[in-house]
Order: sequence, then C-alpha cells, then structure tokens
Amino acid sequence: MARLAESCQGIGRALPWQVGKLETWLNDALRESAFKEALLRIGVNWETKISGSFVSMIREFQAYPEDWYKEGVAVKTAVTRRWTLKAQDSQIKSSQYASGVMAFLDKGQAPVHELLFLGQGGTVAEGSVSNIFIVKEKRLLTPHAASGILRGVTRNFVVYLAKQRGIQVAETFLTRHEIYSAEECFMTNTSSEVLPVVEVDARKIGDGGPGPMTRGLRADFRNYVEVFRKNGQN
Repeated sequence: MARLAESCQGIGRALPWQVGKLETWLNDALRESAFKEALLRIGVNWETKISGSFVSMIREFQAYPEDWYKEGVAVKTAVTRRWTLKAQDSQIKSSQYASGVMAFLDKGQAPVHELLFLGQGGTVAEGSVSNIFIVKEKRLLTPHAASGILRGVTRNFVVYLAKQRGIQVAETFLTRHEIYSAEECFMTNTSSEVLPVVEVDARKIGDGGPGPMTRGLRADFRNYVEVFRKNGQN
C-alpha cells in the first residue's frame, strides 16, 4: 500500500482514499473470497485529480511446482531492452506490461521460465516480472535501482532476511558475465517468492542446482509466511 501511494505521488496524483481504509476493505474482500491462498491485484483510475475508482481483482493462487524449487529454472536474456529512465520512471508501479509480452513473443519456443532485461547501458536490470539476485564470494548482489528496475516488495524483504542472516548485500551494476560466473542465482516476485535460477542463456550457474544461500533464504521466507498466517488466524 505504501508503494501504491508513492507511485501515485510519482505521477502527480494523490491516492484518492486513506491507506487505512483501503487496507480494511482489501482484508474484508480477501476474507470474503474464502480462498486459502489468493493472488490480489489492485489498480487506481482517476476521473479528476482528486477522485477516482479503486479496483481489486482476487483469484485463487496456484503455487508453482515444487520441482522448480528443487531443480531450479532457466532464464534467457530478452532481445528488447528495458526502457530508459528518461522515458519512464521504473520506480512507479504501473500496469505497463507490453515490453514483457513482446519479450516473451521474441523468445520463440525456448523452454525458459523468465526473460532477463538489460538496461540501455547493457547492464542487467530485471526480469519481465521479477527481480534478480546473484551470489558471489558469499555476498548477495542485486541490480541497483539506477539500472532501471522496480524495487519489488519481495526483493526488499529478501534483502532484509539476508541481513538478518548476517549476509552482506550490495545493490550494484551487474553485467551478464557476472551473472554467468555467479555461484548462485535466484529471482524474486510475489508469486514465485525465492525461485532458484540454474541456467542463464544456456550457461550453467554454479554447480547447476539451487545453492545453499538460495535454499536458506527461501526457507526463511516460507517460515515468515507461515508464522504470519498463524498469527493472522489467531
């Protein structure tokens, strides 16, 4: 909700309702859906600068296959580049998914889970719907915001979990060479949480399987979700 309000401010429009009221409404809607696991999407449309409509879409969430987490997934660099910061502020969370759709059309029949975008300067930015992390020399590295990425909510929480483990985390500029030569790699988003990546552009990452830091952070994330759910039910 905080990121939604910030994105609204970024385009010069205030969120038409108080955050607390929206949170209450969404919690009620989730309970009424009766889904044990739900995926929630929300959107704001303005009629004037100060009034508009708020839309929520709730559907039952189907978790990704457990094999993806045990064996890892493959990623391919997209042909198209991520937009320049002069064209669009990547920190504004919007429903502009055309670039991701076009990237998947370009990939053809390649059996990959996600497409990896490069920024205009050739450094690694993010996936079409994911943020990317690598492990090198026991440090956790992820592209800097200036690479043209959206700071994902899951990304930010994984950074927090890593620091709780005493892992050194750095936001930096990454090349594809650094991805290829990484010891571990994983991607994060709301649906996949912490998803191991074991192949990028047909190059094996590390030993070709999910690494210990990736597995540990995924376990920490799942533990937090379970504790949060139990506390919510109580």
